[in-house]
Amino acid sequence: MEEAEVIVAMLNSVPFDLNMSALEFCQKSPSELGQLLFNVLSVIVPPQSLDNTTESTICWMMETLRMLNYRHNSDGLSGMALREGIATGNPEIIRIVLAWLLPQIGMLQKRAYLARFLSDVEIPADLVLDENFSKLHAQYDALREQFKSTHRQLESLRQIEGDPVKVKEQMLELETEREHLRSKISELKRRLQDVEKLDEIVQTVGQLKSETTEGTKLASSVNEQRQDLARTSDKHQRAYSRLQQMSALLEDSDHSAPFDRMLQDICFLRLEATQKLPEDIGAKEVRLRALQKVLSDANKSEGLASIQAKLLAVNEELKVLKRRNGLEKLTETDEDSKKESMLWQQTHMGSIVANKSRVASDRVVALRERRDKLQTDLDQKHAMINEVKATVLRGEDLKNYVDTLRAKSAKYKEMKKEIADLDSEYGALLRNLELLEQQSDVQPQLSTDSADQGSNQTRAKSLRKMIEEVNTLIQEIRGKLTPQVKELKLLRADLQALEVEQAEKKQQYSDMCSLFDRKVSKLEAELAMSSKEYEDGKQKLKENTLAIEKLEVSQLQIQAEKENGSVSSKLNFKIEQQEELLKSVQHKQEKIKETEHINGSQMAMMKDLLALIAAKLSLYSSSTKPAIFSTATSLERGDGAH
Repeated sequence: MEEAEVIVAMLNSVPFDLNMSALEFCQKSPSELGQLLFNVLSVIVPPQSLDNTTESTICWMMETLRMLNYRHNSDGLSGMALREGIATGNPEIIRIVLAWLLPQIGMLQKRAYLARFLSDVEIPADLVLDENFSKLHAQYDALREQFKSTHRQLESLRQIEGDPVKVKEQMLELETEREHLRSKISELKRRLQDVEKLDEIVQTVGQLKSETTEGTKLASSVNEQRQDLARTSDKHQRAYSRLQQMSALLEDSDHSAPFDRMLQDICFLRLEATQKLPEDIGAKEVRLRALQKVLSDANKSEGLASIQAKLLAVNEELKVLKRRNGLEKLTETDEDSKKESMLWQQTHMGSIVANKSRVASDRVVALRERRDKLQTDLDQKHAMINEVKATVLRGEDLKNYVDTLRAKSAKYKEMKKEIADLDSEYGALLRNLELLEQQSDVQPQLSTDSADQGSNQTRAKSLRKMIEEVNTLIQEIRGKLTPQVKELKLLRADLQALEVEQAEKKQQYSDMCSLFDRKVSKLEAELAMSSKEYEDGKQKLKENTLAIEKLEVSQLQIQAEKENGSVSSKLNFKIEQQEELLKSVQHKQEKIKETEHINGSQMAMMKDLLALIAAKLSLYSSSTKPAIFSTATSLERGDGAH
């Protein structure tokens, strides 16, 4: 019950949030428990593509547990018991699996994520010696190693980021770098203040940069396409040559050609197994010993020591320059600051160049070793090819060689049978010889005993009688067994003949099966081509019918336009009217804009005049000049503006 409570508590937490009680968990049916286990495994390893059948689901769960490194032996379970328990929804087994899965969800998710990229691919036996497949597998191994190194770097960076002291140091370094970059940017802006058309220059430089990057991308894509074309052409050439060989084999009525080809393949594989593989293993062992020696010994490279000495000298010069700059700081001008920044850049670039040169030297050494190794492998392969070319027989010589091999194999089997018979007879003779030696050992002992003791003569006589009886028994048994041995020899000869006949019939059957398979594959290819041609013709028919319908609709539209007048002419007439109206409106607008300034100035002058007249009229009395007042009021209302 405590285990169930622990499992329920973990199922109620993130990322499941099932809100389940222990009683509900205990009352679940076997199918519900199986679904619960599937949901937990789906959270850890999301299924990519899965059928809805129960068998595929069980297989996926077993494969997932194997990938997560679940050891059922530690829990006292066998593989069959675990599979049956998951299939039937056994509560005890599912509780054991859940108790192992739930406490380590995060670690298992990480393991599942890494297993997607680090799991090895099973190579079929018929593709092991394929060159293209071996290249792809080598590329896959290189990418897997690259993923491992990248993941290690990521984990180390995550650990470094967790340390607050290192984070603060990085922040301070970034702040200083930002200030330095800001000073550089301000200085660059100050230098470029007097440059004419700076924005256009920057824009053209950006366009040039984008065009160069695009050009490099296009060049790389062209190279990749050329490589793909070369690979496909080579593959096509190999397939075409293979097709020609197979057609020649089919046309040949004699069935010895496939046997000859198989013999050549066997010779080549035997040569590789006896010469190439030991040489490769020896070369790899030598390489391993050299690497172990390099790892065990200290690095005493003269080039690296010289680079380190140069780096120390550059650092000393940098310290001297910093001291000198500290003493002359009060008298420095903008030019001195520029020189200091240039010196800092030079020293920084010097350290970078030193590091790069060291890396480049190591890489050059590795590439030279790899080149020498590849050259030796190439020479060995050329030598092997020349040996194979010299030893391979062709034509009548090969047929004669095959006939001699067949005769030798038959003779070898007969001689092997005779040797087996002789071995059996030799064993029987050895047993008889041992019995006789025992008899010869017993007889002198009996004679000495009879000389000493006369009472033992009767015992010796009885023993002699027993030995004679045993010898007679052995001879009788041999006489009885001789016809059976002869029958066994005849049966062995018949069995050998039947085996040879069965092998010949089996070879004929395999040849006929391969011939029928080729015919069936040829018929299937022709059927696929004819069905494809039928589908293409059907698609073309649909396209042609659609084009005919479109042409009929356009023809009807043209006829309607001819009957009812041209629509385009009407539209052109309306467009011309609207353009004329637009031109008249624009002309009026231009006139208004031209007279706007003059009318505004006249209006301002009129307002000033009215203000002046009103000021003068206020000085006079209304009784003496009533008419003037009336004119002033009219002017204020705007009647005199016209």
